[in-house]
Amino acid sequence: MFNIVEKNQKAVKAIMIIVTASFVFWGLGSYIGMSSDDGYVAKIGDQKIYERNIDNVMQQNKQYTDKMQVLYNLINRQLILNNAHSYDLNPTTEQLQKEIAQIPAFQESGIFSLDKYQEFLKNNNLSASQFQNDVAEQILIDQTLNVFKNSYFNSTSFNNNFAQLLSRERNVSSYTIDPKQFYSQVKPTPQEVNNYYQQNIAKFTVPEQVKVSYINLSPETINLSNPASDSQINQYIANHRQELANVQVDVSHILFMVPANADLATKQKIATQASKILAEVKANPSKFAQYAKQYSQDTGSATKGGNLGYFGHGAMVPEFEKVAFSLQPNQISNLVETKFGYHILKLNAKKEATPEQIHQAAIKAMQKQQMPAIINKKLELLNSLTYNKPDSLDPAAKALGLTIQSSSWINRNAVSGQFANPKIQKAIFSDEVIKRHNNSEVVDLGNNSYSVYRIISHNNAVVTPVASVTNQIIDSLKQQQSVQLANQKAQNTVMSLNQGKLNLNFVGSENVNLLSQTANINGNTVKQIFSTPISKLPAYTMAINQQNQVVIYRINKELLNNDLVAQNKNLVTQYNANNAMLDFGAYLTSLRSKFSVSYRTDRLTNKGQPAN
Repeated sequence: MFNIVEKNQKAVKAIMIIVTASFVFWGLGSYIGMSSDDGYVAKIGDQKIYERNIDNVMQQNKQYTDKMQVLYNLINRQLILNNAHSYDLNPTTEQLQKEIAQIPAFQESGIFSLDKYQEFLKNNNLSASQFQNDVAEQILIDQTLNVFKNSYFNSTSFNNNFAQLLSRERNVSSYTIDPKQFYSQVKPTPQEVNNYYQQNIAKFTVPEQVKVSYINLSPETINLSNPASDSQINQYIANHRQELANVQVDVSHILFMVPANADLATKQKIATQASKILAEVKANPSKFAQYAKQYSQDTGSATKGGNLGYFGHGAMVPEFEKVAFSLQPNQISNLVETKFGYHILKLNAKKEATPEQIHQAAIKAMQKQQMPAIINKKLELLNSLTYNKPDSLDPAAKALGLTIQSSSWINRNAVSGQFANPKIQKAIFSDEVIKRHNNSEVVDLGNNSYSVYRIISHNNAVVTPVASVTNQIIDSLKQQQSVQLANQKAQNTVMSLNQGKLNLNFVGSENVNLLSQTANINGNTVKQIFSTPISKLPAYTMAINQQNQVVIYRINKELLNNDLVAQNKNLVTQYNANNAMLDFGAYLTSLRSKFSVSYRTDRLTNKGQPAN
């Protein structure tokens, strides 16, 4: 994508668009259908997206596991294309040629190979015009993204000044006033106690409570036998061997990085250097780790002798992965070109599931496929038995092979725990359950999980008398009023210090910057310290710490921490990137107004995984 994504992944995540270069290799144009309503899941203007389009993306890019997110990404992508086409925007022939020539899969020794290009088109059943259309769309998307890459611009001077401001520190010492010293002075009156009680009556009310018995129908509570015959299971294994075997390789590599904007001469120079090192490595394979530490520009792995550890399919870029999984243990590859540069790979080890593990994984996968239909069938029975026999959960539990469970006390409007779910709260505190002592309705908990509840015990809400909580209230009032007294003393002390009328024994010496927080100096305290004028030093301010103690801070000096400047320059860049992505989000929102977007997500067979 572009640097905004790399530097600001969290901000981009919600509006991420599937436009990675690997998609070009599979014909993006084939993703978008133009037929009538034959099962589309989304429609953007006149363009349609089908579930098979989403499945294609997920099968070719294993890092995507959420169908809904892939759908939203494809919608955003199509919105950008629709807008570009509405203005008749198209890349020039020269742009197309340059883009295709730069694709690593079509290069040989860094030079475009017509044979490789034609072989690719043949292997993927693509015409040249289809592929060029896909590349043209990719260029349009990249051009749009590049607009937003620099949409939020500040001058270098402003960015540097901002970074220096964030890198300023104030050295402070502290003097603590503990409210406990005022406890003996605080004597709450009966009226204050009663007022506190009335103002906090909910605090002294034991809420309505129930104990319930319940049964739960879910994939975890259903006992399933083998889903099919041995021959069917073996056929499934044959069709899904790669994912079931979970093959993983332990690979080390040496990376020679190629800048993204490198010209052909630069690339050839780096390739020549890499080829020389490759010859040395193949001549001395036992020294691979030593060469990796010496030459690899992947700083994360170089210190470990180039070792990347174990990874599976879909973890690396396609060119790297293809070679990694083709090597034999201890074999060293030829140069492998990716978008990052040139790699030398060494396979250290390979592992995969045992035949028995593959067999069991196939059974579980087939059971998972069958689960929605099984759950739906059992759900009909659950509804029927708990409704027609409302005075007991036993018939449904026995018929479905479920265990009746019991809860401890559950509070009405609980905010945490298993029974805080609003759907469960509504069911178990209904008149049907509490007053009529019938089974609850079937509660849909999501993820193919359903429960039914019935009452065991019930307690109405009870207000604790004021006499029973008087001592508790007095303690609370003492704490409140002691803090107020400590705060007042601190204010008077700061005034005297500023007037030079008082000397205190301040302790410690700590540097605080605008972005720092500690256990005792939180964000609000940092703001208070930096909002205090320092035209005259020392200067004084006050704040309340995490222990409810009042702390007076003496600001001794202000200085610039040069070690933080570089770090904060990156932070300012990220701040600019955040704003750029806000602009991008607003742009997508405007496109949704320009081109109608409709959904039929009920047609997705499984929101989390591609259909088989």
